[in-house]
Amino acid sequence: MSEYTYQEPKEAVFDKPTQLITRGQCVVVRLPSELTKMVVLGQGKLVNLGKFGTFCSDEVVGYPFGQSFEILEDNKVKPIGALLQTHDEPEDAEYDNATDELIRNLASSENNQQIINIGTKIQKMTTAEIEELKETGGAGVGKQIIEKIIASHDAFDKKTVFSQEKYLKRKQQKYLRRFTIDYAGPSQVLQFYYQKDPSRVLDMSEESLGMMMNLANVRQGGKYLLVDETGGVVLYAMMERMRGEGMIVVAHENEHPNHSVMAHSNYSDELIDSVVKPINWLQFFDPEEEKIGWTDFPQDIIDGMTGSKRQQYYRRKRRATDVNHAINLVESGNFDALIVATTLHMPSLVEKVLEKVGGSRPMVFYSQFKETLVQTQHVMAKDLRVLAPTIFETRVRPYQTIPGRIHPVMSMRGFGGYLLWATRVFPKEGITAVGRGIVRKENRKKQKIEALDELSGAPTEESTPEV
Repeated sequence: MSEYTYQEPKEAVFDKPTQLITRGQCVVVRLPSELTKMVVLGQGKLVNLGKFGTFCSDEVVGYPFGQSFEILEDNKVKPIGALLQTHDEPEDAEYDNATDELIRNLASSENNQQIINIGTKIQKMTTAEIEELKETGGAGVGKQIIEKIIASHDAFDKKTVFSQEKYLKRKQQKYLRRFTIDYAGPSQVLQFYYQKDPSRVLDMSEESLGMMMNLANVRQGGKYLLVDETGGVVLYAMMERMRGEGMIVVAHENEHPNHSVMAHSNYSDELIDSVVKPINWLQFFDPEEEKIGWTDFPQDIIDGMTGSKRQQYYRRKRRATDVNHAINLVESGNFDALIVATTLHMPSLVEKVLEKVGGSRPMVFYSQFKETLVQTQHVMAKDLRVLAPTIFETRVRPYQTIPGRIHPVMSMRGFGGYLLWATRVFPKEGITAVGRGIVRKENRKKQKIEALDELSGAPTEESTPEV
């Protein structure tokens, strides 16, 4: 059995590449179908994109994020200008010249009244012919299929220009062997997990996540208290803004927090351990009972241990140090913000964690249900330690735009959740806030009394001589 030697924690450094695609990095692959996939670009690794093809990860290393590629033969790729392209925006001379000429030679209609959807009677190209072309697997096979589909469509010239472009886009999304490499930012990661299971991220939208970070004033060097039940999406967004500087205490209800998203973060374990400090609710609410008493063993006893015993000793020492450090952070309080995205009962939760937030610091609560936040708002409005609890709803509606025409996308998502924002304050005893109307009323009353005293000849404060 090999001997175990204790190593001091390495210094955490934020060295995550954010501009160029790097080998060994976890990236987001955006497909023409608007779906996304997260992959790790290992050396010589073949990335399978299903019906869109397979490519070698070494082919994309060194390009900037946001670059689009087209899959060629032998798992090769070539960079292109855009993932999808209309006929009036050239990006590949060989393809666009042919497609542009094809569409120019076909007339278009002023409206779609003459279109009758009768299936195979207007589309002469059969499914068997399309599958036969797919099996060739040659370079540009997707372009060939689209060109043949358009050429064999008897009613294509009866469509309007706008309908022709929409039809072309749908075929590009289905047949083009293209993809785009995006940086795994908070929005991209949230979109990836939302496509898999919206309930996993509490139906949170990108707008809600961004607004949450802004309302909480998340920045480098901050100290934050977080309750995150989105699998670590909110935690990852905070880490991206903090750039490895600061402290995040994550309160959770299980034995270990669920931070599965951090596996795709490209952060080192040292950086995560130095910034993220997990603590369960039992340790949070009963710190004195949950602190781990620890005394270091003498060095001669440690040297006499076997490898497994020594490893167990250092593991227990590290756990005691981490738990006690997290408890001390909670006991000291004065957090720069409280950020909550949970299914727990927020009205009872806020009363127990409010005192840990520093003065004039924000508190942000997220929920996919407005009723939960309304109930929490009522509780906070009665608490003098909370100022102006306000509920926000975020909604950004996408639009389809062409020259002379604009209308919203009808298949957009219904909502992206709600946010409750408030400020932690320390009320001063003995001071009563008085509105302007009451002050003016008191001043008028005083002036009226002084005028009556002057008419009656009674001495006023100004005319009374000092003794």
